[in-house]
Amino acid sequence: MQLGKEEPSLDDRLAVMRGDDRIQPYAGLKHPAKVHGFRIGKALLAWCLIVAAFYYRPDFIKVVLRAGTRGIEAIGDALPYPWGDRIEIVLRELGGFIWLQITAFIIVIRLLFSGLAAMWRRR
Repeated sequence: MQLGKEEPSLDDRLAVMRGDDRIQPYAGLKHPAKVHGFRIGKALLAWCLIVAAFYYRPDFIKVVLRAGTRGIEAIGDALPYPWGDRIEIVLRELGGFIWLQITAFIIVIRLLFSGLAAMWRRR
């Protein structure tokens, strides 16, 4: 052991033997705060887009509602007797439809942000 140098711990030596000599970048509170902040931001943006569409262009929401209803009916008709009716009830009547819209908006927002990020990285 050299003077002024501290001997590495067993965990550090095992990490180097495994080839994992990096410092964990996701340790601590900063990374989860950024991830969840981004998720909450996307959900709020989706709600704001739906409210803006309701206020300024309700015809967009009407088209999406009708297409969604037709899709739910097509799924219900394609499944055998008891399951098709059950799936249709769950998706349409028990509040699943608004959450399907929110989820679709969030997926679209994620795809847009991913495309922007990919273009940014290539630049």
